[in-house]
Amino acid sequence: MFRITSCGLLFLILSIAHLFIPVLAIYESEAGTFDWHHVWIGHPQEAFKIDDDRILVYSDRNVFASLNTYTGAVEWRQVLDKQLTSFQVSDAGILTVSTEPECVQFWNKTNGQLIWEFNLPQDKLIGNAEPILWNNGEVIIFLGSEELLKITKKGEIAWKWLKPVKEGGMIKMIEKDEHIYVVVEPEEDIDAPYFFISIIDKLSGEMKKTLQIHCNSGFSHITYIGDYVFWIEENELKWTPIYMKDIQTAGIQELVKSTPIADEFIPSQISLFGKSNSFIITVEYENEDYDVSQIASALISIENNGKSLIFKKFFDAQTTFGGVDFFGASVVRVYRSGPTEFTAYISSEDKEIKVKHDFKLSGEINYMKVIELNPFKLLVVTEGSSVFFYNESNILWSREESLANIAASEFLELPEQKLWTQMAGEFDKVPSQQEVKGSLGRYLHRLGGHIQELSLLPKWFILRFAGMYRSNSEKSNNKFSTLEAQSCWLNLTNPKVLYRDNFGLRKLLISVTKSGKIIAQDTSQKGKIVWSRYVPSYSFKEIHVVRGATVKLPPIIVVIGSVYDPIEGDITGFLRLDALTGDDYISSIPESANHFEPLVTTSISVDKVMRLPIEDPEERTHILAIYESGSERVFIYPDTTATREKFAAEFLSKFYFSTQTSIGVQGFKVIEGYRGSLKTMPVWNFTLPEGEEIVVSSKPQPQEKIALLGRALGNRNVLYKYLNAHMFALVTKKGYALKVRIIDSVKGSILYETIHDNVDTNTNKVHIIQAENWFVYHFWSNDSRAKGYQAVVLELFEGKHENERIESLNFSSYDNNQPHIQSAVFAFPYPVTSMGLTTTKNGISTKAILFGLSSNQIVSINKRLLDPRRPKSKPTNEDIEEMLIPYAPIPDERRLFLTYDLYVAGIQSIITSPSLLESTSLVFAYGLDTFYTQSSPSRQFDVLSKDFSKIQLLLTMAGLAMAIIISGPMVRRKRINALWK
Repeated sequence: MFRITSCGLLFLILSIAHLFIPVLAIYESEAGTFDWHHVWIGHPQEAFKIDDDRILVYSDRNVFASLNTYTGAVEWRQVLDKQLTSFQVSDAGILTVSTEPECVQFWNKTNGQLIWEFNLPQDKLIGNAEPILWNNGEVIIFLGSEELLKITKKGEIAWKWLKPVKEGGMIKMIEKDEHIYVVVEPEEDIDAPYFFISIIDKLSGEMKKTLQIHCNSGFSHITYIGDYVFWIEENELKWTPIYMKDIQTAGIQELVKSTPIADEFIPSQISLFGKSNSFIITVEYENEDYDVSQIASALISIENNGKSLIFKKFFDAQTTFGGVDFFGASVVRVYRSGPTEFTAYISSEDKEIKVKHDFKLSGEINYMKVIELNPFKLLVVTEGSSVFFYNESNILWSREESLANIAASEFLELPEQKLWTQMAGEFDKVPSQQEVKGSLGRYLHRLGGHIQELSLLPKWFILRFAGMYRSNSEKSNNKFSTLEAQSCWLNLTNPKVLYRDNFGLRKLLISVTKSGKIIAQDTSQKGKIVWSRYVPSYSFKEIHVVRGATVKLPPIIVVIGSVYDPIEGDITGFLRLDALTGDDYISSIPESANHFEPLVTTSISVDKVMRLPIEDPEERTHILAIYESGSERVFIYPDTTATREKFAAEFLSKFYFSTQTSIGVQGFKVIEGYRGSLKTMPVWNFTLPEGEEIVVSSKPQPQEKIALLGRALGNRNVLYKYLNAHMFALVTKKGYALKVRIIDSVKGSILYETIHDNVDTNTNKVHIIQAENWFVYHFWSNDSRAKGYQAVVLELFEGKHENERIESLNFSSYDNNQPHIQSAVFAFPYPVTSMGLTTTKNGISTKAILFGLSSNQIVSINKRLLDPRRPKSKPTNEDIEEMLIPYAPIPDERRLFLTYDLYVAGIQSIITSPSLLESTSLVFAYGLDTFYTQSSPSRQFDVLSKDFSKIQLLLTMAGLAMAIIISGPMVRRKRINALWK
């Protein structure tokens, strides 16, 4: 009998491992040829000019970064794990204050490197006062509401100051000359309120004196403008310098009496924005003529050494405020002046600059920052999270930062060009035109079109031979730079209809964002935006492709989002779009068009949306089912008569689903209710034991293709897979115990259950993925015998023994069949933030599990490495025949990284899509950054390698053809001569 020695075993392990690791490795020259990486920063909150070449911004994603002024490229960035609460910039550097835990950090503004870090004791909290940062790098921060702290430029404590206990309320710190002014605002419930201003020496921390400034009990709207404190009492605006008690008063309506809406400046509706010796006063009011809320504003100047206020300019009422910035002695007011234009007013020059900007594509102005006045340069951030950089006449660059907040994404298959052009040329006519033309006319029309296409035949041959080993999309991927691809879509030209390439590698990536944007990207052109839509005030949650590209019918998507309505509260909207152009999809069927609007809104609570495997008979779109837990009802979308009839006839009797509750999981069957309405009937209810809570659950892969019903063993026998489309895994915790249950969603039975002890779920999240007949989940174990990250695989089979099958032609969840489970635990080298799975056209290729790592990488682990049948002892002949790899921890191998050396920040989700090549799966990861690539876990067995000599092949074919041409007549003559003998 054949025996394996220890040396032979080692050689076997290394040989098999080398079959998998090089599959995912790429050459350095291949980086960026078929993949792309977009670096994002998020929605900018504030911006600062570093120098002529760089702008510093920080965002809602706890990111601050340096942007190139000329291109918009990210030169460097820092992604903070902690919540950023304060951000200050000076000539010395950048100051950030973070919470959870409390931390003060100082950074180099040239390269973004950390200079020093000051961590607060656990019993101390950062106060509500904004820190002070001097140009020499010294810092003043307030701890809690009592202690003032000065930190040197080396990060050391210089001195402390304690605030008197009797004072309370909000705190503001202002630096002037050589002193620090600590302003303690009065509390609202005090009968005799006072401002307390403590004047502290900057160098020693010694308190010089305290000012006590009285105000009436009805005070409001405290604002700090330059060296002054402003507040409102009744209809009067009052102010005083911070360094002395000198209260001045001005009537609000008297101040703006020259404006046409002076009576609208009611104290409760106004706001002040100011710096130095100027401020903007705004008022929001209801315009009765247009029944809309409007905002008007005026520019006010502080003059005569703070003794008087002078009205300077009135800005007409708009529906939105726009923005204001104070640049040196100038006030720059930016406001919308038309649907495709905004105006920038510069006070120092009394000049207005008109700038073209399409608000329909991006939303209203959310933030603006003047970078330069001469020449004029302006940074604009919109409500849709789009970033634009303008000069006086043009847009210099833009960034679509809404893609840093993607809520959901889907791949969309593009139409085949020959079918789509045939549709456009022949079927895009109304039936009356087709009838007039007749069958002969339509035939001649098609024949003429084919004759015209003969001119494309040489190009077709060139493309076929030149692209024998790769898709044309790989070539077009290098036509655009990454910065061009990250730019906003400006709708300057009509979107071109995109077509599928030879191998199906070119697709549309359609993403919906939390800022109300819908964006389509071309995967073959470095993710360049093909079209985008902005829906005001919406925050999108889901996207569903309800119809793919077919002849005569364009693909359709449905995006689902929510918006707040002052009258009805939270409203959910369903928006149908043509996926190729982004336009509202309006049905071509008159009855449906009149009944069904592109945007449908509802005030019901949408708890679950399910894409059903049946189509609307009129539009051929997949039906969506919407579940509302409050009324226990189900609604279908689109809700037309034909749809309801087909749903009731083909799917109602077998419609089961399950939902999570606060105490467990519940299963329902959908039945017909009163007057054809749909309601749910509880079928089963699984209640968690006391003290147990849900951590995560899995769901089956959508539209999964399964090539093999069983697993062939080394002895030619078969283990048949337990393929239950209704099963899912429920992961729960109780203390440090992690419990995993596999549940059938139709009848609620538990198919399998296991417990892992000493699992940390508080600081390390649990992730799980499901496909075919197996589950893989990842967690951190504190067990003394196997401490570290672990990956567990569960594989379900129909029977315990080989060749054992369930004796039934059709699978039913109500049959009393329990699967047999094979499982294994593998030591895993990395912490995980998300999981995905490769998918291929027919499911033949070996699958790979994609792990998004906290190190901002994506690692691809071949499923054969996560195999419960991997032998833990010396492999037998049957194991070798089955190509099982000996049991070992998952290797820490950099060549398994799909992202090679890229830093893909904040990976939250990984989605995949099959191409026309069975070997290749398309991968898209999003979070803060976005990353797209191709993965071939079983190598590209259906594509010629790049080193294949196509010229040699063509020469061989030509030589054979010539040999046939020459030898053919010779053979024929020889046969004829032989007949005469």
